[in-house]
Amino acid sequence: MTLTTQTNETSLPQYADDNSISMTPARKRFYASEQCLTARMALQLMVDSALYDTESSYFNGYAPLGFVDRHLHYLSTHPATRLEGYLSNLKLMTRIRADQ
Repeated sequence: MTLTTQTNETSLPQYADDNSISMTPARKRFYASEQCLTARMALQLMVDSALYDTESSYFNGYAPLGFVDRHLHYLSTHPATRLEGYLSNLKLMTRIRADQ
């Protein structure tokens, strides 16, 4: 499976035109960064995998956010977050466990 992601305006989240969410210069830089690309690919792999529960019922303003956009939004607003640790914890929290 190959994921293609661009680092231009098309990599902005689906809600980028929503006036209820501020796209500060710092957030725009995050969405154009290599860290965002890495995070987007890792999150999309989780969504595509049957190993993780990635159903999202999160609403920001009036628009629902999917799993990938929800976590990219968090990362864009918390720049000090260590990506590797965040993804590792997210995988632990969302992993579907077989009944014992």
